[in-house]
Amino acid sequence: MINKDIYYELKKRIIYLHYQPKQILNIKDLAQEFGVSPMPIREALILLEAENLVHIIPNHGIYVTEISFQELKELFEVRLFLLGLAGRFAAQRISAEELNKMKELLQKIKQVNDQKMLVQLDAEFHDLLNSSTKNQTLADMLKKLRQQIGRLWFFAKENDSYAHHIPEDFSKLIQALEERDQAQSEEILKKHALHFIEQIKSYLYSE
Repeated sequence: MINKDIYYELKKRIIYLHYQPKQILNIKDLAQEFGVSPMPIREALILLEAENLVHIIPNHGIYVTEISFQELKELFEVRLFLLGLAGRFAAQRISAEELNKMKELLQKIKQVNDQKMLVQLDAEFHDLLNSSTKNQTLADMLKKLRQQIGRLWFFAKENDSYAHHIPEDFSKLIQALEERDQAQSEEILKKHALHFIEQIKSYLYSE
């Protein structure tokens, strides 16, 4: 049985860039750190490889993956399309309870100043949105894509213009979802994603 605490902790370290792209991960060292045998570490890393967050080379080692420019382009294209689909499904299927939870998260987002906490709340909001589509396959795909792209947020932290758009984007989205406006929900989510893409482009081309 997978040790979820180890799995989530390793994932958090990768997404928050505590482990840098290309960094080698040593199973024995991690097992000693967590106070467990190598097996739970190995199992967690296998799951993370399935999410394209680490790469395991038999008899050579394990390292944190990096994202190439071409992979970025492909990830953004797919995520943009799926976000639009999620917006339409959510507008059709979201419950009053889910809308209320979104409003609670939005209030927390408006008050937070710490980037890591904002990333966590942003992820919770998107997870809730994805869940409201009542399509688990779509939700799982979007979550995986966000995790692969999300690490880039921390690279661009010196010019985090994306963060300034979040409260307004989410506020407009909640209103569109309440009105069951599928087209508007789709448009808002795509624009929200494009704000992030523009920030990443700005970071990449300024290097």
